[in-house]
This record gives sequence, C-alpha cells and structure tokens, in this order.
Amino acid sequence: MRLGILLVLGGCYTGAAANRDVSVAWRGRQRAEINQRWGAPAQQQGPVSVWSYQTTQIELPDVQAALHPVAAVAHVDGPGVSGAAVVQGTALDVAWHPGEILRVHHSVAALGDTTIVDVQGEALHWGPPNDANLHWGAIFGAHVGMGTASGASSPLPSGQVYVGGMLTPTVGLVGSYSFVAASGDAGAAIDQAAGVGVMYWPMTRVALRGGPALLLASDPGVTNFRLRPGASVGASYAAIKIGTLALDVYGDVSGGPGVVFGSLGVGVNLN
Repeated sequence: MRLGILLVLGGCYTGAAANRDVSVAWRGRQRAEINQRWGAPAQQQGPVSVWSYQTTQIELPDVQAALHPVAAVAHVDGPGVSGAAVVQGTALDVAWHPGEILRVHHSVAALGDTTIVDVQGEALHWGPPNDANLHWGAIFGAHVGMGTASGASSPLPSGQVYVGGMLTPTVGLVGSYSFVAASGDAGAAIDQAAGVGVMYWPMTRVALRGGPALLLASDPGVTNFRLRPGASVGASYAAIKIGTLALDVYGDVSGGPGVVFGSLGVGVNLN
C-alpha cells in the first residue's frame, strides 16, 4: 500500500507545471532550433510562429433512470359525499444522453524574429530543446543483460524493470525490481531485489537511481534462499534519445549483509 501511494505521488510533476518549464526552456533559443525540433509551423505571421494539432474525444451514450414517489389527490364533492382521496405510487424517470465526438484544437505560439522571446500555449506536446535537462510525467524502464553474483563466476541472462513518476524536472520516485542469474561450480544462483528509490538526472542523458530494497538471495544450485535488507543502485546512459523515449545502456548493483549481485545490459527508458 505504501509503495502504491509513493508511486502515485511521484507522478505529480506534469501538466501545467511542466508546460510552463518547457516554455521557459525555449526562451533565448534560435527560431531555427525550434523549427528543427517541432517541424515547420502551421502559421507564420511576422515574428509569431504557430503550431497546432487536434485531439478527438469520444463520449459514449448514457442512460440514467431514477425512481421517485408520487402522490395524486382527488377531491369528491357531491350530494351527501364530501372529501379527498390520496393515491400514492412510484414514477420512473428516464434520461437519454446521446454520444458525442468532440474535436479539440490545440495550439502554441513562439514569439521572436531570430531569437525566441516567449512561448505561449501547449508547448508540452512538442517538448523542450533536445539538450534541456527536463523530464515529466511517468517513468518506465526495462533492461536486459547479463548478471553476476557473489559465489557465482559465470554470468547468465538477467533483467530489471522500474516504474514511477517525476517529482521535479530532474528528480523522480520509482519502484524497481531486479532479477539476476549467474552460475558457478555448484550450479546456478538466482538473486532478486525489490525496492523504492530516487531517480536523478544530473544531465539529460544520464540517470542515477538508488534506494532501500528487500533482497532474496540464493546459493549456487538454487539453494538456501534467504531474505536480507539492503540497497539497490543503478545508472544508465541514453545512447539514443528521441523525445522522452531513450535506448540506453545500464548497470545496477544490489547488496546487503553477505549478499552482492548486479547486471550490465541495454534497455529502454521512458522519460
């Protein structure tokens, strides 16, 4: 439960706050750079360049029904008879709302002749300059490689996944899971680590991760499983980066009392 709450809180840096920072990141840049990053503008009016796009929202048909009590009163007034009769019942109200297809127009404008003075609108859709160290929204990573562990000399296929969200433009919170396999003279060993950690980007292509973890280790021959408290750290470098998607190389190490294991490999990272 606590891990789930932390990961939800980790996704708070996005939307308006991130959009504002992306706009600020473009100030002072050359118009040619933003044209290369975002493509040719849809409109050009003097020093103002405008980019636009459309999104489609579908609202499904909706039926609402409700029961509520009703009462009818009848007055009787005749020779020898006078009074009122009350009849109670239940009425059914049905409301029908047809579905709709909504097309929403979004735009952003960059102001400046050769140097950008300001950016206004939904800049987050197109993103910041390629070299800006700015990350937002959800974090997801998956890596595969070769692992090694104490007591096992030959690496075997291993992997790691992590998921979370950004707290600031350069700091995020993630939950991670690592699976490391290696073999020795007595057979294979399988070690695992699960934990929560902070992810930090000192520069836009380099990410560092670290935090406490719960370790499940075994001896060669996959025997003597044991739980240990410990920590898990890792680092990755985005060799290829397209927007928020990166193909990276990584290394991670997990350790605790009497247990050390880790892996090296490649993978993908979103953010």
